[in-house]
Amino acid sequence: MIIAVTGISSGLGKTLMPKLQKDPLIEKIMGIDIADYAGAPEKIEFFKVDVRDKEGLDRALKNVEILVHLAFIVNPKKLPKIKTIYDINVNGSKNVFQAAAKNSVKKIIHLSSQSVYGHLKECASVVSEEAPRLGIKTTNFYYAHTKALVEEYLDEFEKLHPDIAVIRFRPPIIAGPHFIQNRGLFTAKNKRRIYTLLPEGAARITSLQFIHEEDLTDILIAAIKRDLRGAYNISSNILGDFSQFMHQEYGVKITKIPRFLAKFAVRLGRIWPKLRWAQAILYNSLLDTTKIEHELGWKPKYTTEECIREMNR
Repeated sequence: MIIAVTGISSGLGKTLMPKLQKDPLIEKIMGIDIADYAGAPEKIEFFKVDVRDKEGLDRALKNVEILVHLAFIVNPKKLPKIKTIYDINVNGSKNVFQAAAKNSVKKIIHLSSQSVYGHLKECASVVSEEAPRLGIKTTNFYYAHTKALVEEYLDEFEKLHPDIAVIRFRPPIIAGPHFIQNRGLFTAKNKRRIYTLLPEGAARITSLQFIHEEDLTDILIAAIKRDLRGAYNISSNILGDFSQFMHQEYGVKITKIPRFLAKFAVRLGRIWPKLRWAQAILYNSLLDTTKIEHELGWKPKYTTEECIREMNR
């Protein structure tokens, strides 16, 4: 089996590669990334290609049977201009899918996000895969909006290419050694009080979910091997009261910022785009994972509580 992985040098790519390399069913891996690949070379043919480079993608996807699309601008240290983010996330993803169709790829596994459900006041507290993708209306938050735009494109792509199996996984915040940037949000070590970004008055936000990088890459491997189509929420359990857990586990008190400050940060996002993440703090849906549990018999190895404990080691 020959597969291709975009974003091979990303945090998730670094977790996924060793598993693919050890799998006897995987003969060759076409690794695609704009950043150099620094992992073990076994089975890998690396292509230093920008997802906006159609010709480069066409070369990289020759003879590929299955494509795993991970490449996406999320929240890097140096954030590109918003126009560039949209060009990479949306147009780049379109290029990837079009190159896959051109090269007769049989299956596309797209890493989507919980954010496709949006971060608006009308979003439901808990969502199944059939919930409206209100990320398309969350235009002030580039991550949710571009994830939703990509899924909107995939809707039409699937109609044009019914012979290609398309799978969409929608995870929440990812935990694990390759996602150290997420630790600062939930680290309690050597602290008596945490001034959290969870806004005052947003009661449902105190309920949280994570997915561990090991669990997420395990389901990507399963999707490569199994006959699947469609969208799947993928997450660990819902932690009902984050504040209570942190107090009982670490003896720290959670102090929420005033809600008006979170809204002010969203407005400032027009000047400093990183502040647009405050929109996800104001309104956020939790994931109902019944579908993947029933259809695939999937259970995460790591609970949300264990993800938080790992962040605090």
